[in-house]
Amino acid sequence: MPEPVMGTEEDVILSRVVALILDEIIAFVCALVVGGVVGGVLGSSGLAILLALAIIFGYHVVLEGLYGQTVGKRLLGIVVVTKHGNPCSMGASVVRNVLRIIDAFFHYAVGLVVMLINDDRQRIGDIAANTVVVRAR
Repeated sequence: MPEPVMGTEEDVILSRVVALILDEIIAFVCALVVGGVVGGVLGSSGLAILLALAIIFGYHVVLEGLYGQTVGKRLLGIVVVTKHGNPCSMGASVVRNVLRIIDAFFHYAVGLVVMLINDDRQRIGDIAANTVVVRAR
């Protein structure tokens, strides 16, 4: 995991937005390809949709839980850590990403507003998981 630069939470809001856009594109393409193959081979659109949703959710959970970064976060030089600077655990990653559903209301307006009024620039998922997103060295 890259070394976090604590105290940079306020500097990364734009990077978080761009990273999210990149990550959603990557996860969507992966889900589309795998879902399309499964749907085509097995003829089950229901299973394909469930698998696609699992890929989109799992992309964020697994990469942040194992490495503290998704591909988008890595490209933008940011990392998810605990408020004390320790690596993000798999459990914390699950919590922060389950609550992404609430943050995502109104095209992520809820998450953005919560970040802007919170001193540590945490979205709801970060508050619940006790995580922050900071610059990485």
